[in-house]
Amino acid sequence: MKNKGFTIVELLIVIVVIGILAAITIVAFNGVQNRANDTAVQSDLRQFGSAMAQYKAVNDRYPAPADFNLTMNIKFSRNAYGLDVQDRNLRYCRNATTDEFVILANSKSGKYFRYMSTAGKVEETPSAYGWTVCGMVGLTSVNPSPDAVYQTTWAAWVN
Repeated sequence: MKNKGFTIVELLIVIVVIGILAAITIVAFNGVQNRANDTAVQSDLRQFGSAMAQYKAVNDRYPAPADFNLTMNIKFSRNAYGLDVQDRNLRYCRNATTDEFVILANSKSGKYFRYMSTAGKVEETPSAYGWTVCGMVGLTSVNPSPDAVYQTTWAAWVN
């Protein structure tokens, strides 16, 4: 009489192969998800830059943070953003003297992106927070206020 079935070794080999395939799938999925978050943040920043250009065309200046309101129709893909070391993920600074602005965002992937009015495009940038963000447009020791997000609460003007 011959036994039918699998040996323990054969079962263990199948389990190991399934585990390896699952690990590869998870790593690939995380990479796709990170790229999707980066793309959403970059798109949001481009859209923000366009909204600021429209504001400037009407008002001859970029808006101060206090000028932001819901009628500007600024939308952000909130789920694509991560928090920096100060629990913020989106920062805006404007230099009224030079009429420049920068907006810096942190993607959930851990990458930072900025849109500067002088460059007119989205760029990946090293981590930055606090006054260093405002330093990108020539301001010193100024904490950007209001931040679009503080911890997990988005500002009212963010749709």
